[in-house]
Amino acid sequence: MTDNSELTVKQRGFRYQIWLMLFIVGGVILAGFIMVPKTEEQRQQMIDLLGTTNVGDLVKPTLDFSSILVDLPVTDKAKWKVVTVGGIGCSQICKDMLFSSRQVHMLMAKQTGRVERVYLPDVASVDLEQIGELKVQHQYLTIIPTAPDLVAQIISGSSADWDLQEPRYFVVTPDHKAILYYTKDHDGSGLLDDLKHLLKYSPDR
Repeated sequence: MTDNSELTVKQRGFRYQIWLMLFIVGGVILAGFIMVPKTEEQRQQMIDLLGTTNVGDLVKPTLDFSSILVDLPVTDKAKWKVVTVGGIGCSQICKDMLFSSRQVHMLMAKQTGRVERVYLPDVASVDLEQIGELKVQHQYLTIIPTAPDLVAQIISGSSADWDLQEPRYFVVTPDHKAILYYTKDHDGSGLLDDLKHLLKYSPDR
């Protein structure tokens, strides 16, 4: 009789444990569905609430670079991009930033093929000779001369808005959305860390 009573108590305890586990798992799944942002505004609010680990500055809201990247060569798989834009001509700051982005690209090792580098010089202040020199120095850099007014229109009102007098990097998704930006004061290692983190959690399309 005593054995049966002890067995019943153990069975009840085991059932309670099962129900508790199911409740916890169900609660986590439900919370996940509730917390998934449905709009860009909700996504930005969640980022502000939880914080981020990125080194670059967040672009709020994300910017659509499709109109100025339309001439990019077509590839089998869409790639992430490091886009350098701004500055009058390719000044020493611009050259240093392009060199830094090249080093970052090389240090990505196996992930190098998932990223491409793009430079958008001012179409009015760059000439064919400068473009030729840059292509010699940066074999895998795509150069697309672009009107500053078009860039200014895209960045207007965002957290990345600036006067375009000095160059900046943008990290751009395979869908041509700029999500992070970096100034000349950012360390290249921060760009490398951010890219590695983004590629780790993004599908290889």
